[in-house]
Amino acid sequence: MPDQVFNEWLVERIESAGWPPVGPRWNALLGGYTSDTWATFSWNQEELDLYNLTYSKESIRIIKGLSEARFGGVENAYASIERSEERMRRIHQYVKSTRKLPGSVVLIDGPPWEIIDGCHRITMYVGWIRNKELAGGVDRLQKAWVARPPRDALA
Repeated sequence: MPDQVFNEWLVERIESAGWPPVGPRWNALLGGYTSDTWATFSWNQEELDLYNLTYSKESIRIIKGLSEARFGGVENAYASIERSEERMRRIHQYVKSTRKLPGSVVLIDGPPWEIIDGCHRITMYVGWIRNKELAGGVDRLQKAWVARPPRDALA
């Protein structure tokens, strides 16, 4: 795993969830894969049109839940995520001033593409693209770290 991916994705989680990566919280943070499995993935940083990717059912469920909480005022499980509203505001301000998402999202190659880190960012990005008044204010291509498992790793 490249140092940049480790630093952007895992350092904060290690500080909050501890180390080694065991237990249900780590299982969720690692997308259901073991750290040994992650060690077999190859990585590339790419610029992708995140709006037109076909996401996994779980990724769609999360984006939909965050979107309903943020844009629809729905009181769901995503509405109570610690600092979620603050994160969305920071992302909005960053996109407004740079046309880019902060950092790089982390995805597992698809289709279907699986969002490992960046659900809040992708939710805001999709909201910008769908809003005709804002759509011109965000670049379609955004930075992503793409993990590619060996063919037999997910079988």
